[in-house]
Amino acid sequence: MHWDLRTRLLLPPFFDRLEFLSQSIHQHRKTDAPFIILVTEDHFLRTGFLNGQFPLSSCSDYPTLDEAFQALNQWPAARLVVDIESRTTALMEKLDQLRRHSLYPPFLTPYLLVRADNYDTRLFCKAAGPFHVLERQSTAAALQHSLMDINPPQGSSKEWFSRGEWPILQELSRGKSLRQIALLQNRPYSRIIYRLSCILVKLGLSHRQELLHLLNNLSDCPFYS
Repeated sequence: MHWDLRTRLLLPPFFDRLEFLSQSIHQHRKTDAPFIILVTEDHFLRTGFLNGQFPLSSCSDYPTLDEAFQALNQWPAARLVVDIESRTTALMEKLDQLRRHSLYPPFLTPYLLVRADNYDTRLFCKAAGPFHVLERQSTAAALQHSLMDINPPQGSSKEWFSRGEWPILQELSRGKSLRQIALLQNRPYSRIIYRLSCILVKLGLSHRQELLHLLNNLSDCPFYS
């Protein structure tokens, strides 16, 4: 039987999470398995989770995604919550790791915390993959409601950057020009331009310079056309 991407994203964790929630409801004490795997280096955010009410307080925190992925091998039903504002790791590198674990096995559906006023990052993260993008300043009640929701992220795979588009964005974020990218990928310049136009549509942008401006806001690298 053929499953599309959204179905594959939903099926594996769905029954695990229902079982986890069922156990949580019928137990007055915290479960041994954490409800949340939190990736952050922000002490105040970490404290807010740990000192909150259950299930937010049922949280194991890690400074890096690599450590969080190892923890998820042990607790696959836990929610992966990533503080995007912790920039010890470059944003593109962090999103690349998340894409590899979301678009391919184990098909995770992470929750990304982004400041409400950080419009560029919110826009980019929503197009980067099947991620729940949440406001970092959300109330505990709102955050709990979002984390208890078992529905897949809004949108479809057609709205996310494709396998061919993502490497172009990676190279642009490293300061490469479009012509340099065409040479690196051994592809016609016109093909790179076509994929760039697809990227613009997914971000709701009209011009190439708007994309370069957005990437500039996400990185310290200068960009050239």
